[in-house]
Amino acid sequence: MVSPKTFGQDLSGALTVACVALPLNLALAVASGLPASVGLISGAIAGVVAGLLGGSRLQVTGPEAALVPIVLLLVQRHGIQGMVVATFLCGLLQMVLGVLRVGRLAKLLPAPVVRGFMAGIGLILLNSQLPRLLGLPKTIGTLSSLPAQGGGWMVHAGGIALGVLAIVCMVGLPRVQRRVPSVLVGLVVATLLGGLLGPELARVGSLPAGLPSPHLPSLAGVDWSALLPDVLSLTVLASLGSLMSASAIDQFPGFEKQRSDHDQELMAQGMANLASSLFGGMPVMGAIVRSSVSIQAGSRTRAASVLHALLLLVVCLVAGALVARVPIAALAGILVVVGVRLLDLRGLRALWEQERPQVAVVAVTALVIASVDLLLGLGAGVLVSLGLLLRARPRTDIQTRILRLDGRPHFRALGAVAAEQDARPPLQRVRVRGPLDFLSPGILNTALASPPFPRYLVLDLTAVPYLDAAGLQDVLNVRDCLVMRKGVVVVVAWGEVERMLEQGGFPRQSPSASLVSSYDDALEHIARSHKAAAAGVQEQARPVRTREPVLDS
Repeated sequence: MVSPKTFGQDLSGALTVACVALPLNLALAVASGLPASVGLISGAIAGVVAGLLGGSRLQVTGPEAALVPIVLLLVQRHGIQGMVVATFLCGLLQMVLGVLRVGRLAKLLPAPVVRGFMAGIGLILLNSQLPRLLGLPKTIGTLSSLPAQGGGWMVHAGGIALGVLAIVCMVGLPRVQRRVPSVLVGLVVATLLGGLLGPELARVGSLPAGLPSPHLPSLAGVDWSALLPDVLSLTVLASLGSLMSASAIDQFPGFEKQRSDHDQELMAQGMANLASSLFGGMPVMGAIVRSSVSIQAGSRTRAASVLHALLLLVVCLVAGALVARVPIAALAGILVVVGVRLLDLRGLRALWEQERPQVAVVAVTALVIASVDLLLGLGAGVLVSLGLLLRARPRTDIQTRILRLDGRPHFRALGAVAAEQDARPPLQRVRVRGPLDFLSPGILNTALASPPFPRYLVLDLTAVPYLDAAGLQDVLNVRDCLVMRKGVVVVVAWGEVERMLEQGGFPRQSPSASLVSSYDDALEHIARSHKAAAAGVQEQARPVRTREPVLDS
C-alpha cells in the first residue's frame, strides 16, 4: 500500500485533508446534536478501517453533511445510545448488501446524475461555508437562511481577508510551483496572521483528548419498532452516498481508468460503521468533499486515506492547542474552492456544447440535492435521464422473410397444395432494428405467432444497439419455442449483445441453437447442419443387408 514513489504525495494529501476533516468532523457532530469529540473519534476510527479495506483507493470516509439530518433525528428520537445502536445495525446491513453484491447496481446510474451529485454537494458546501468565510454569527448556518435573519449582523473584515488569502494560496501557488502543498501554506499563513487579530475571530477551539475503550452498544430499552425504519433510511442514505462518491472519484480527471469495486466499498463502509459504533461514534460514509480535497492535494494511493485518519488522532493528542487556533474563515476559504471545483463549470460548458439535454439532468439533480434531499435529488435526476432516454430512444421493429436454405427468396406456386412436410418454410430470417429491452416486450413473438414454423430460424440482432435482461429472455423464449417444434435457431450478434447472450446461457454451438457473428456464417452453419441431418436420415433409411446362411450339403 505504501510506495516510496508516492509517499510524499500521499503524505501531503493526508495532511491537507486532515486539516479540512478535523474542523468538519467536529462541526458535523455538533450539528447532529452530539459532543464534538464524537465526530473526531468517528472520523479517525472509521477512516482507518475504510481506508484499509475500501473498494475505492482514494475514498476518504468520515462524518458527512448529508447524514446530519437523519443523525439529528436519531438523537432526538432515540437518544445518543439509540444512535449508536443504529450505527451498529447500519454497519451490519451494509455488509449484507456487500455480500449480496448490491453495490454494482450503482454503476447503472447515468453519468450526468453522478455529475449532478457532485455539483449538488458543491452547492451545499458553498451554502454552508460562505457565512463562515464572511465571519457571520453561528446562528446563520447557511447563506440561504440569511434573508430570514433580518439585519443586525456584521461581517468580520479580518476573517474575510484570511479566507481570501487561503483561496489565493490554493488557486495561485500551483501555477507557480505544483509541488508546494498550497493548501497547507495558505492554512499556516492564515493561522499565523490570525494570531494578530482579536478574540472575536472564530477559531476551531479546544479539542478532546484520548479515545474511549471499545465496547458493544447496549440494546437495553431499544424500541425496535421505532428504530428499525430509521436504521433502514440511514443504511440506504449512507450506502448510496458512499457509492456515488466512489463513482464520482472514478470520473476525476486523470483517474478515468480507475474502477472502484462497489461491493467491496459497501463491505468496507459497513465495517467502518461497526468500528465507529464500538467507540460510541456516529454514522459515517464516503465523503466526496474530503476525497476531492485529498485528490487535489496530490494523493495517489489508499495510504493517504489511512494517514489522514491517523493524523486526526495524533494532532488531537499532540498538537491540539495549535489546531485550536486555526481560523474557521481560512478553512471556509479552502472549502469554497473545493465547492466551486465540484461544480465543474468547465465540464458543464463542454456538456452544453456536446449534449445539451444532459445539462438538465445535472441541474435538476444538483438543485434538488442542495435544496431538498440527497435521495430525492438522485431520484429526480434518474427520472429526468429516463425521460430523455425514452424521448431519444429509436423505435424497435422487425423484418421477416421466408428464404431458401441458400439465402435466396423462397417462392411457392400459386394454388399448390403441399404435403405437411413441404408446408413448413425451409428458412426464416428475422431482423431486429432498435433496442431489445423491457420497453419492447414480446416483439419477437410476432415473428413466430402462428404455424407453419420454419425448419431453420436466423435471428439477426446485428442492428440491436442494446439488449437487457428482458430482451435476453425474449430471445431464449423464441429459441425454446422453435426447438420444441424440432427447429434450429441461429442468432447473429456481435459486440456487447453477443457477450450478453453468451453470459445469459445461449450456446455458442449446439445441434438446436447456435450463436454466430455474421449472416454469412449463419447460412454456412445452416448448410452444414442440413447436410449432416440429411446424411443421418439416409443412413437411418438404408436397409440392413445380411448374409444368408450357407447350407451344408
